[in-house]
Amino acid sequence: MHALCTLTFMVLLTLVTSTAQAEGLIHQLPKDGVWVRFDLEGKGTEPNGVAVTLSGTITISSVGTTEVDGEQCRWIEISTEGKRDDQAFTDIVKLLIPESQLAEGKDPLKRVLKIWHKHSQIPGGAKQIEDLSGQNARYLQKFRPFLHGPFEKVQKLDKVPVDSKLGKVDCDGYSASEEVEMGTILMNSQYTIRLHKSAPFGVVTWEAETEVSQEGQPLGTMITQLKLSDFGKDAKSAIPDTE
Repeated sequence: MHALCTLTFMVLLTLVTSTAQAEGLIHQLPKDGVWVRFDLEGKGTEPNGVAVTLSGTITISSVGTTEVDGEQCRWIEISTEGKRDDQAFTDIVKLLIPESQLAEGKDPLKRVLKIWHKHSQIPGGAKQIEDLSGQNARYLQKFRPFLHGPFEKVQKLDKVPVDSKLGKVDCDGYSASEEVEMGTILMNSQYTIRLHKSAPFGVVTWEAETEVSQEGQPLGTMITQLKLSDFGKDAKSAIPDTE
């Protein structure tokens, strides 16, 4: 029952002083220490038609800066407090990314310098993921929807009023579609992202509708929605003392 939900969620996991912009949840880069929280809702179906649900929050935080080989970098942390059907979990990932890659036309996941991961269902505490250019490079693709590079198929959207932590404000945005292969798994996704300059990372709402198949056989669908619910300037890392 949890096969599709687990697979799709891990893939869907599977953030202002500059005009830096990527395409996922980072559309402007705030000062270090800023955090933003989104309410998370998801629903889908397994191949046998059984419904699956996902709920909780996702918090994006800038939790540190450092210089690597003369290049200014940010520690970006993504923390998920979720419930998959009736099973609660916490998933935290902390990534070191050059600020130059958190910019329009760039792909942040292609220049992740370091990454730490902690999951409530994995014993042993936080672990560093090594060899990001080798076999573990595929691990990073779980975060592709949230730390996305430029989409190839994009349609700009007219402004509409959106109610969130900002109140009701007029948000423009875009829709985008893509097809991603992960081994024998094929994921067709349609994204709708609404933006406003007053949102700390630019994003007010984010939605992904995904159809998953394997070797031509449908595995099911998943709709995941995020809405801005809180933000602040006092971010603290949930995985401290990492370098």
